[in-house]
Amino acid sequence: MPAVAPVVALMAALAGPAAAGDPALAPLAVAVLERDLPRLVEMFQGEWDNAEQVGFAEELGYPADAPPMRRHVTIRRVDAPGLGPLVLRLDEYRDNDTTTVGRQRLYAFAVDPAKMAIRMDVLTPQGDGRLAADADHSALSRETLRINAGCETLWRRNADQFAGWIEDGACQVRSQGGDGPVLAIGADIALSADQLWMTETVRDARGRNPYPDAPATPVQYRRATGFTCWLAVPRAAPQEGWFYARDLAIHDQGGEVWVTTDETTPRTFGFRLRNVRWPTGQNADALTLYVHDERGASAISYAWASPDATRIGINLRTLQGSCSR
Repeated sequence: MPAVAPVVALMAALAGPAAAGDPALAPLAVAVLERDLPRLVEMFQGEWDNAEQVGFAEELGYPADAPPMRRHVTIRRVDAPGLGPLVLRLDEYRDNDTTTVGRQRLYAFAVDPAKMAIRMDVLTPQGDGRLAADADHSALSRETLRINAGCETLWRRNADQFAGWIEDGACQVRSQGGDGPVLAIGADIALSADQLWMTETVRDARGRNPYPDAPATPVQYRRATGFTCWLAVPRAAPQEGWFYARDLAIHDQGGEVWVTTDETTPRTFGFRLRNVRWPTGQNADALTLYVHDERGASAISYAWASPDATRIGINLRTLQGSCSR
């Protein structure tokens, strides 16, 4: 889908509802929202990845020539008093490449009694500006960032999850970097303990979708859990013993880690970790550790364990290793 100028709400390429139907019914008391607010902010934080959606694109019915894009987002709390008392920062990278930055967003949360919902204002850096990973957010203000009136996301709790949406017709933005026609942006979001589903809708002045070839399906994120691995391989010269690599950080939603030996002729090996949840069929879900000896190639072997396992290991004699949460 072509970029829709300063798009908004978590979406601007992340987007929408995984929850079908209308937004959750409004609570009867503002105090309910005040209690739900910290729960929402806490639940939203973490690392999220749609590797499962990408890996099972065929089973999910995506056409072979239009698979979903791989996306990884990190959402964390930052101290930005100029934006509000509760502020989160989102950083996205795409195609499993940490250098391919997709977007950055700042989200300021507050209870909105008039809407009987939790309001999430969406702010973005001006122009092509980027916030450094270790940026000092304390000096940020709403005047130094871009915000689109009407494009805030509203949230309500729905049982053990939260439903988020942009009000119908409220978010109006110009496409093509601000030079194109005005488009109405909508978003529906479902947030649970371990899943974040987001769908974006785009309509022109006549109520039509200007991008009919882009499937209106949610980006299906799962919460990524961090693991720490070690890997060992015997060096090519037996008298030189083993090569060890320790404290390797990885996550269980398609995370990868690569190491290169210190031999005269170096060799490279990689681990990939997926907590596989099958969308179809009778296969059992499993925490799966894949071993690779070439980037972009199929695994040379793999091991699996229960999805809730705290450790998984493999020993191929020519390589061994383990990952623990």
